[in-house]
Amino acid sequence: MHIRRFVIVAVVAFSLGSLAQSTDSKPQDPGEALADSLVQWKTDCSPKGCLMQTDVLRGHSDDPPNAGDFREYVSIDVGISRKTQKPMYFAFFVDPGAAQDNGIFITFSKTTREHDSWKLNLDPEGPSRLMFEKCNENNCLVRVQGGLVQEGKERHEMNLLDKFLTSDHLLILYMKDGKAYRTMVILSSFKKAYQRVMTDELSSKPSAQ
Repeated sequence: MHIRRFVIVAVVAFSLGSLAQSTDSKPQDPGEALADSLVQWKTDCSPKGCLMQTDVLRGHSDDPPNAGDFREYVSIDVGISRKTQKPMYFAFFVDPGAAQDNGIFITFSKTTREHDSWKLNLDPEGPSRLMFEKCNENNCLVRVQGGLVQEGKERHEMNLLDKFLTSDHLLILYMKDGKAYRTMVILSSFKKAYQRVMTDELSSKPSAQ
């Protein structure tokens, strides 16, 4: 099966399974219910700007993750410039054993309430492949300067900040030993942390160092 078609099928199957696990009988957004406990964003600010960072244990992917192994986490860094008030970069860190020639695939989704269940709507533009900048014994890194993905082979143009602020989930997939490893990152806590950074940290001048 062509890699892009395989990724789309894998992402859809994973997304629907994760959504089903997050749904209950109450009319409550599944992202809001779990975000604060599952996805916590740390913020470190300096005169140059702020770094937002989170670590999320990778998805089950038919192979339970080891929470005690730091390599089993997907990490995301977002650097924001104090001068421009815009992202300097988005960085994604995954398992150092990931297939280096495949990079990672990312896409986004939104959920809508339909009667007594939730419906997951994947980004109609589909997933984009982002290639690794480097890999070492600790992780493999993808960095997107300015948070702007340029159109290219197996990827489409997008503004990652806009996607993070207007979507409910980020889905990340990488290949390791011929197997797909998928992780869903709830984005509601990012939106809260980003708003706090913009209003409380970057709206005022930094204190003298």
